[in-house]
Amino acid sequence: MAQILTVLAVLGIGVYLLRRVSGRLFDRSGIEITLRLDRSAPGAHLIWHIGNTGPKTITLDKLIVHTPQGDVIDLLARGLPKAIVPPGHAVVATDVDWTLLAAKSIAVIDSAGHEHAASRRQLIEIQDRLRQLIDRRVYTASARDFLTGAADLAFGVVILGLGFFMLMWVIATG
Repeated sequence: MAQILTVLAVLGIGVYLLRRVSGRLFDRSGIEITLRLDRSAPGAHLIWHIGNTGPKTITLDKLIVHTPQGDVIDLLARGLPKAIVPPGHAVVATDVDWTLLAAKSIAVIDSAGHEHAASRRQLIEIQDRLRQLIDRRVYTASARDFLTGAADLAFGVVILGLGFFMLMWVIATG
């Protein structure tokens, strides 16, 4: 009995994994997506190079982002819908915002409603580059600037303390 249950469990897991991976293995959609940033500075744009490698014309309707919460957010892109003939490609630019940093996956939806996912590896590389841009800090202050600022702050606190003390003295003795 235990052997039969083990065989059924292994077969069940195999069928589950095959169904899960078959979409990627047997994808004959004919769409190839390459992602890049146009510059390494704040205000960068995500550039989508979408190529048609299939036998028939494909019309792109929208670009979407899947968030970790399961939401689907439409990236507003100019020039969509756009038809791509079989040996051709299209270049579409979108603004980079906070949803891209939290994206689980990004994809293109064609006119038939099929979703064509972009490379997860490219998305992770772009997210890492954006995080580096955000974390980049430019320190221009020196030790002398820090000490001057600290001394000014201490002097200001002393003056405010004396003013408060004198105000309380006038109120108490007035």
